Amino acid sequence: MKRIILICWAIAMVAVACDYLEPRPIQHLSTEEMLEAADYGEGLLSTAYRNLYPSYDINSEYYTDNAVPSLAGTNLLALGGWTVENNPIGSWDHWYNSINYCNHYLELGGDLLYSVSDPVLNKTLQKNRRGEAFFLRAWYHWKLLQTYGGYADGESEALGIPIVTKSLTTEDELDLPRDTYEDVVAQIVEDLDSAIAVLPLMYNGASQTDNISNRGRASGLAAMALKARVYLYAASPAYGPSTTDLWERAAEAAYEAIEASGGLSDLSPYSNFNDFNDFDHIWIQPPYSSNALENTHYPPSLYGDGACNPSQNLVDAFPAKDGYPVDESSAFDPDNPYSNRDPRFEQFIFYNGDNYNGTYIRTYQGGPDAPGGLSQEGTRTGYYMKKLLSRNVRLTPGDVTSDYKYFTYLSRAELYLNFAEAANEAVGPTDASLGYSARDVLARVRQRAGIDSDPSASGYQDQYLDDQAAAGKEAFRELVHNERRIELCFEGHRFWDIRRLNEPLNHTVKGVEIAEDPDPPAPEVSNIALESEASADYVSRWSKLSYINNGTTSLPAFHNWYSGGQWRYVQYDFPSYFKVPGESNTYSIDSVVVYWWEECPTCGVQYPDSTYLEVWDEGAGDWVEVWSDLDGITEEYCPIVFNPAVQTSRMRLNFRDNASCGIREWEVYGAQIEPAAFEYEVVNVENHTFQDHMRYVPLPYSQTLLMSNLKQNSGW
Repeated sequence: MKRIILICWAIAMVAVACDYLEPRPIQHLSTEEMLEAADYGEGLLSTAYRNLYPSYDINSEYYTDNAVPSLAGTNLLALGGWTVENNPIGSWDHWYNSINYCNHYLELGGDLLYSVSDPVLNKTLQKNRRGEAFFLRAWYHWKLLQTYGGYADGESEALGIPIVTKSLTTEDELDLPRDTYEDVVAQIVEDLDSAIAVLPLMYNGASQTDNISNRGRASGLAAMALKARVYLYAASPAYGPSTTDLWERAAEAAYEAIEASGGLSDLSPYSNFNDFNDFDHIWIQPPYSSNALENTHYPPSLYGDGACNPSQNLVDAFPAKDGYPVDESSAFDPDNPYSNRDPRFEQFIFYNGDNYNGTYIRTYQGGPDAPGGLSQEGTRTGYYMKKLLSRNVRLTPGDVTSDYKYFTYLSRAELYLNFAEAANEAVGPTDASLGYSARDVLARVRQRAGIDSDPSASGYQDQYLDDQAAAGKEAFRELVHNERRIELCFEGHRFWDIRRLNEPLNHTVKGVEIAEDPDPPAPEVSNIALESEASADYVSRWSKLSYINNGTTSLPAFHNWYSGGQWRYVQYDFPSYFKVPGESNTYSIDSVVVYWWEECPTCGVQYPDSTYLEVWDEGAGDWVEVWSDLDGITEEYCPIVFNPAVQTSRMRLNFRDNASCGIREWEVYGAQIEPAAFEYEVVNVENHTFQDHMRYVPLPYSQTLLMSNLKQNSGW
C-alpha cells in the first residue's frame, strides 16, 4: 500500500533520470557517468539542505507565557482550538522526505567522483559530503523525535517515531511502527558519531573544504552540539525516568562539545545577530539580505507590523542589573521599571521609552505604538520583540534598507545552558567532576549578559549566582531554567522546554497598561556628563577626549599639548530624553565640577590662566557666558554653582594658558525638565486552555489512519 510518507518523495523523483534510481555499481561507470553521479548526489544533498527552511519558530512563543500575537483571538492553538485534525506543529512528510534524500545519497556509496584533476580534493569531498549526509539524517530524525515523541495508550515507555535508514520505495513495507524514544536517540547519536568522525570540526581553516565559505554546512562541532541537545531531551522527565546517569550522559556530551570548541571561555558579545565571523554560532544558515523580520516585527513607529508582543511574564523574568530577581533587588525601582535591568532586556525587548536609532517607542495610552495609535491593534502587552532584528534596517518610506543576516541552528550559548542544566541535575551546582561545574558554566552566560552585582569591585561579581549555587540543586535549577528562558527567547525553545520539563502548560499571559502619571515625582539630579556627547576644537594626538567624562578623576587625563597661548574648548551636547509628547535634551543645570590636571608648575601641561563657561541659548541661537575666572586656576578641584539654575542643551568650557591645559574629569549636574513619568498597571491578556494530553504533539491524523502500526500519542 502506498503511504503518504512517500508521496512527495515519489513526485520529486519523477524528474530525475531513472538510471540513478538504481545506480549501477560505481566500478562499472565511466568517468563521465561518475561525474554525473556526483552531480546527482550533490543534488540530493542540496535538497536536504534546502529543506531545512531556516527560520525562528516565533509562533511557538505564542503557545507559552513568553508572548502573544498582536491580533487578539488568533492564538487558536493555545485557546482551545488545537485538535488532531487542526495541528499546525510539525512537518512529518517534509522531514521524512528529507531523510529519504539523505538515505539515497548514502546508498550511492562513498566513491562519487568530485574531482578528476585533484585526487586529494576528491577524497576530502567524498568524506565530507558523506559526513554531512549522516548529520542531516540525524537532524531530521531529531526534528521528528522532538515534535512527535510521547506516550501512546497502554505504553509505559516513551515512543519516538519510525526510524528510517534506507531509501524507501512502494515495494517496501511502509506500515511502520514507532520505535522507542531511546532507540531513536541511539540512532541519531550513531549518525552523529559517524559525522563527527569525518567532518571538519569548524569551518575556520584555509583550504577549499574547511574555510569560512562552508559555514552553512554541517560540521563536527555542530554534530557534537546536536548530540548534547538530544541527550538533554532524553534525560528530561517528560520522556522517561530522568535518572542521574541520563543527566550525566547529557552533561558529558555537552562537555565534549565545549572542549572541542576551545574549552570554557567567554561568549562573544551580543552583536547584530548577523556577525558571520562569530563562531559562537556553531551551525548557521548562510547569510542572506532581507528586511522581512523587521517588516513583521518592528513597532508601528518604525513602520513594522509589530506582530510579536512579549509578555509581562517574560519581562519579569529578566533580573535587575545586579543579577537578583526584580522583587529581591534594591536596584529595581517599580516606578521606573525599565532602568537598571539585565542588559539583555534592552537587547531583546522594545519597551515604552526605548530609544531605537533615534526613535522613541511609545506604548503608553494614546502613544503611536499603543492600540489605536499608528496601528489599530498596536501591542496587546505594552512590548514588542526586538531580538533577532537588525538596527541597520530602516523601513522609513523612501529610505528602506535591508541587512545581511542568518539563522542560527546551534549556538555555544545553548551548549553552555545544556551543560549547566544537565550537570546540576547530575551532581549539583558546584561539583566539577563532569569537567566543569554547572555554576562556572552558567556564570559565562550571565557575565556575557552584563550582570554585575558590585560594579565598584574589580572583575566580575555575581552574588545571586553564588547564593543559588550555595542553596543547592533545586534553587540552582530555577536559575538555570530562567536563564534558558531569557537567553533563548524567541528562538523556538520555550514551547519544548515547558513540555520536556513537565512544567505547567497553562498560563495567564500578562501585559502592562501605561498611563501618564498626573503627579510625577521631581526629576532627579545626576551627572549628565556621563551620557553626553563630548567634542573639542583640538585633541592632542597623545590624549583622548573620552577621558573628560569616563567617570573617574584618575589619570590618564585629557590634554591639548601644543596649544600654548591659544583659547581652546571642550563641549558637551546633552543626551535626549523621553517626553509626552516629543523629546528634549534641555536640562536644568545646578552645578559643574572641573578637575583640572597639571603635569607640574613648570611643565608643558598646566592649570589654565583664564577660563569661562558658556551655554547654548536656543532662542538666540548663540552661546551665552554664564561663569568665568580670568585670574587663573590654582587648584585641581574647581566647583561652580548656578543660582538660579541654568537651562540649556549644550555647554562649552573655554580655557587658555601659555602652556597647554589638561582635564581629569568634567562633571555637569542637572535634571531633566518635565520628563515623562508613568503609572504601570499589570493586566491579564490571555488565558491558555491546554489539556494535559497536549504535552505531547499528535502524530498526523492522516498517517495514523493509513498506518495501523503507527500508534497515536495518548489523548489524541
